[in-house]
Amino acid sequence: MFTYSIKDREIDVVGALGFEEDNEGWVTPRRLPDWTINQFADGAIDRFSKFPSGVRLRFRTSADRITLKVRVSRLVITGIAEQKRPAAFDLLIDGQEDQTQEAENGNILRLTATAPSEFIETLEVGEIDNLEFSDLGNDSKVIEIWLPTSAIVEIVEVAASSEITPAPVDSRKRWLHYGSSISQCIEANRPMDAWALRAAHLLNLNITNFGLAGQCQLDGFVARAMASLPADLITLKIGINIVNADSMRERAFIPGVHNFLDILRESAPQTPIIIISSIWCPFHEEIPGPTMIDGPTLFAKERPAEFAAGALTLQRTREILKDVVAKRFDSNLHFMDGLTLFGASDEANLPDKLHPNSAGYRLMGERFAEAQRTFIGSL
Repeated sequence: MFTYSIKDREIDVVGALGFEEDNEGWVTPRRLPDWTINQFADGAIDRFSKFPSGVRLRFRTSADRITLKVRVSRLVITGIAEQKRPAAFDLLIDGQEDQTQEAENGNILRLTATAPSEFIETLEVGEIDNLEFSDLGNDSKVIEIWLPTSAIVEIVEVAASSEITPAPVDSRKRWLHYGSSISQCIEANRPMDAWALRAAHLLNLNITNFGLAGQCQLDGFVARAMASLPADLITLKIGINIVNADSMRERAFIPGVHNFLDILRESAPQTPIIIISSIWCPFHEEIPGPTMIDGPTLFAKERPAEFAAGALTLQRTREILKDVVAKRFDSNLHFMDGLTLFGASDEANLPDKLHPNSAGYRLMGERFAEAQRTFIGSL
């Protein structure tokens, strides 16, 4: 077997903008560049930037067998999401889905709520996994191994039965996507179920996913990280984290959206940008945040009228985002109503009333691809 580190030049770690490496050679991809770390408001941003949603290993080989030595840290939220999600790795051959392997061991990354949107993090240490993809054929082919959306992933070794060489440059149109946990998709059973990744596959796009659970807060460092990358399409799915963290009122939200767009426009003045509003969330449609937690139940509380001025509901964020697009007089800036991706009639696929399940995410990806196929084809 030929062995490699994911930092070797033969392997392209697509979608990763930074890395952590320990003294034993375990490498953790991060979806934000290293320079952003000093600007993080709290540890949650660092944590979820290391969940490799949309990150994949890309290379060429004629190997019939490929193995990965990995250590995953799967997320459990005390009292809310106690069940460990699958940590699945999807392998594609020449762009076509071929097989999926799941890590059976690994660490448990446990979050325990102390207040709305505030958690204590503990790590329950587990064992490593040796994943094997076999019966791949002996022809030369481009391999992509998509990492889980549901876990932090450390990789110490990639091994193959034949030599690995760099893959040819990916010539597909580049899509940058920004969003919340509903774009990171921890709940997806496997990477190709995550809605934006599914849509990228259906639309033949090269995606970089900036979906960060709880952290879609219009942070300037994310806008600058996105602005540093070439893009043929940018999508911004904004609203739910602002509401469920109760982090902004109208006074801050409106200029915050404009500022994020201004940063992108400095480096991409003509790139099409689609602002996508929130999908359906029954307890925040008409009631502002924060999201409250009672055991496994998520909900919102009405507040006295004297404290409600400018507080944001999902309905209001949709109105504001549509108005922002109209007021910028930017012919390459577009609005998409998130309810067309997932609405009230889809609530059966919204088990916690906030996050879709895997079937719901796939439905979102298919709907986005269908709605935007003609537009993206014209880029």
